[in-house]
Amino acid sequence: MEAPPPAPASPPPRAFTQGVGTVFQAVGVLVFLTMMFSCCGSGLLSREWATQPHFSSDGLRLAPNQPPVYSVGRAITICVFCGVFFGLACAAVGLGLQAEHRRAPMGAVVITALASLFFLAHSWFAIAYIHSVFIIVLLGVATVAFLILFGLSVGAVREMSRNPPPAGHEILPADYKIPYSHYHDDPPEVRLAAELDQRRQRLAVQQKELEMLEEKLKRKLDEASGD
Repeated sequence: MEAPPPAPASPPPRAFTQGVGTVFQAVGVLVFLTMMFSCCGSGLLSREWATQPHFSSDGLRLAPNQPPVYSVGRAITICVFCGVFFGLACAAVGLGLQAEHRRAPMGAVVITALASLFFLAHSWFAIAYIHSVFIIVLLGVATVAFLILFGLSVGAVREMSRNPPPAGHEILPADYKIPYSHYHDDPPEVRLAAELDQRRQRLAVQQKELEMLEEKLKRKLDEASGD
């Protein structure tokens, strides 16, 4: 009679929250790199486009004959700055979600809500005043991405409220030993000392075995000479 198959291992109690943390880290790094390279690449590939004079004269105006209160150049600068900030914030919150910090899901909700509103407003601004397909698409993708992250963070908040982690679970115990690397717990010096100690123990055992063999051989020789 065949043995029944082993039952599948149950997932961790907050697996969805940890998975959302991984997504936050990936999206945060992508947003950071996209904003950084779009800022640097616009000046390297087309300096004339990045320094267009009408960037300072076009934008949101309170009156037709007044200068813009929010110009195109200022909007581009603030978008790049805030994009880098929101990217780093998402990556940091992702670490908190993976570590199952209790406040991390609510922080994710706040960050993604602010980022969604920010990029949504600047998507409208880009359509109305900038008229650049690249910028409009970039801001639109960022808006959709942060709206999706907002939905995931709401799910993480619900899971954390249903099954909160025990208090102090993220604090390492007093006897916890920080590993030297992913492959070894101890540094090379400690591993070498332990190896030398093992060799000494093996040599001591071999020395005792040799002494026993010598004693046995000596007794046989004495018996042979007595006969």
